[in-house]
Amino acid sequence: MRIPTRLSIIASCVALTAAVPVPAVAAPGDVKVSDRVYVRYDGGTDTTLADCSVNNRQQNEPAASVAPHNPALMTAGANDYCPVGTIGSTWAGLYYSANGGAAWTNSLVPGYPGDTSPAGQASPLSRLGLTNAGDPVQAWDNDGHFFYGGIAFNRAKPAGGSIWVARYTWNAGPAPTYEFTSLVARGTPSPIFLGVFHDKVQLEVDRGANSPHAGNVYVCWARFTASGPNNGVFLSRSTDSGVTFSNPSKISDNVHGSQFCDIAVDSVGTVYVGWRQFAAANQRQDNAAVVVRSTDGGRSFTKPAVAAPFTGWDPSDQTVNASAYGQAKYNACLVADSTLGTCASPAPRAFAGDCGDGPLACQSGYVFFRGGSQTRITADPNGTPGEVFLAFDASVPGTEVPTGTTYETVAPGTGSQAAVYLTRSTDSGGQWSTPARIDPQVKGHQLFPDIAAEAGALHAVWQDSRADTATGLTGDWRTVPISNIAVAANPPAAVAAPPGLHTFYAVSADDGTTWTVAQVSTVAQMPQYEQFGDRDVPFFGDYNYIAASGPTVLMTWTDQRDTVPGTDPRYPVDGTDGFDVLQCRVAGGPDTCPSAGGLDQNIYGKVVP
Repeated sequence: MRIPTRLSIIASCVALTAAVPVPAVAAPGDVKVSDRVYVRYDGGTDTTLADCSVNNRQQNEPAASVAPHNPALMTAGANDYCPVGTIGSTWAGLYYSANGGAAWTNSLVPGYPGDTSPAGQASPLSRLGLTNAGDPVQAWDNDGHFFYGGIAFNRAKPAGGSIWVARYTWNAGPAPTYEFTSLVARGTPSPIFLGVFHDKVQLEVDRGANSPHAGNVYVCWARFTASGPNNGVFLSRSTDSGVTFSNPSKISDNVHGSQFCDIAVDSVGTVYVGWRQFAAANQRQDNAAVVVRSTDGGRSFTKPAVAAPFTGWDPSDQTVNASAYGQAKYNACLVADSTLGTCASPAPRAFAGDCGDGPLACQSGYVFFRGGSQTRITADPNGTPGEVFLAFDASVPGTEVPTGTTYETVAPGTGSQAAVYLTRSTDSGGQWSTPARIDPQVKGHQLFPDIAAEAGALHAVWQDSRADTATGLTGDWRTVPISNIAVAANPPAAVAAPPGLHTFYAVSADDGTTWTVAQVSTVAQMPQYEQFGDRDVPFFGDYNYIAASGPTVLMTWTDQRDTVPGTDPRYPVDGTDGFDVLQCRVAGGPDTCPSAGGLDQNIYGKVVP
C-alpha cells in the first residue's frame, strides 16, 4: 500500500457540530521532543547531562501534559537511556516547552546517580540508592503545579522497586521549577519480582470544576510479588498536593492478574480506576476492562466490575533455545539493555513476548517488540457528572487466521487484527455502552491507544499499521508481526518491510459517536529495530500519551525514524535482514559505537491545533 502523503479524513464521519469547540485537525507538523539539549533543573549541567545532549540513545514510553491555566506550557517524559553511557542506568527524562510545543528542552528528574545538586541529594530516590527510574506519568492541578510520577529501582539486589511523585511549579517563564520528590510506595530489597515490586504506574489530579476534593493527587500501579501472576492494583492518594501520600490500598479484590491501570476524575470528583484483567481459566476469568469507583476522594472504592470483555491481542512465540533466551534477557537487563521483568533470574523461557536474533530468536523466525492489549480511561473535569470513557486495543472478532507458525496474537498458531475500541458510561460506571471501533479499517493493526476528555471533546491517539506491507507465508498480514515479511518456511525467517507504521489522532464532539480521524506523523517508521538485548531484540515501549487543555492537544509517541540501520556481523543471514542497526564490532565483541545512531529511538509529538 502506498504511504499516504497528506491527512486522510475518514469519509464516513459526520461534520463536527459548532456547539462544541473542537480543535481543527491541522496540516502535518510533528516535532522531535527528545534528543535536545539537556539542562539540570536549576539551569546548570553535569557530566551526565552533557553526554545526554549528544549521545543519541533510546527514549520510549512517553508521557504528555498541557497546563490547564496556560496551554503554551507543555511537558513530556520518557524512559531515557541517555545516562547509560555515563552512569550505567536509565532515568526519567523530563522534556518541556514554553511555546506550545514549537521548541523543547530536555532534562532529567533530580536524583539520578552522580547528581550532586542540592535537589538531587535531597531526593528520596538518591537516599535509597535507587539507580534507575522510568515509567513516566504526568498531570497538572489547577494551581500551577505539575506532577511527574514513575517507578525507581535497581536492576540487581536490592531491587527496591518503588513509586515516586515529583512536583514542579510552572505558572510562566521558560522552564518549570522543581520543588520536591515524594515516595509513594517502597519495594523490598529482593531481586526484581522475587519480593514486592511496584510497576506500571499511573497518575491523575482532581481538577473537577465542582469537586469537593479538587487538588487530590491519585496514583495507581500494579504490585508484583513472588507468589506469581496474582498481582494486584493498588492506589494511594495525596490530599496535600503531593507532599505526603496515604498508605497504599488494594482496589483489585477478587481479580486475578491485573495490569495497566489508569485513572480518571470527573467534574464532581468521582474517581474511576480502570485496568486490564487477564484471562485465567482456573479462576473463571476472561480478558476484560474492569473499573472501580470512589465517591469519597479515594478513601474507599467499589468492588471491581467488568466494563467491557474483549479478546486480547497479545503477540507471542516459542523460543528456539529457552535457556539461552532466559540467560540473554537476564544479562541484558542487568546492564540497562532490556526490560525489567527479566532481571529476576536467568531461568529458561520457553515462551516469549518479543523475539529477535541469536539467543533471543523464536521458532517462527520473526522479529517483534513486546505488545498487548491495554486499557485507558478518561473523564472531562468540566463535563457531565458521571460520564466516563474507556478505550482499549483488542483483537477484532472474526479476524482470526492460522499463522502456520508458532507466532500468535490470540491463541496458539492463530493471528488476528488489533483495533482500538471505545465504551462510555453515563451513570458513573454502572452501565457501559457496547464497545465500538473508533476507526474501523479493513487492513492493519491499531495499538498503544490513549484517550483524553477535555472541554466537551474527546481525543484519542494510537499507532497504526494500515500502510505496512507485512506479509505472511500465505500472503496474509495478520499471520506475521508488524513490519515482517516471511521469506521461508523451513528454516523460518523474515526480512523487514519498508517503514509503514504511522501515528493517528481522532477527535469526537459527540461523546464518541462519530470521529474525525487524521494521520499526524509525517514520516512512516519501522518499529522492529533490534536496539536492545545486545542489539538482538526490539523494544518499542508499552504506551503512547495524549493530553489536552481547552482546545489545545499534545500527543506523544515512540518513533524510530532517526534510527541508523546497519548490519550485524555476528549473523551472516539474520544480520542482514533489515532489522539490525548500525553497530561496530570486532571479532564478535561488544558494540563500540552505541552513540553513532543505531540506538537513536526518539519521542515525537504533535500539537493540535
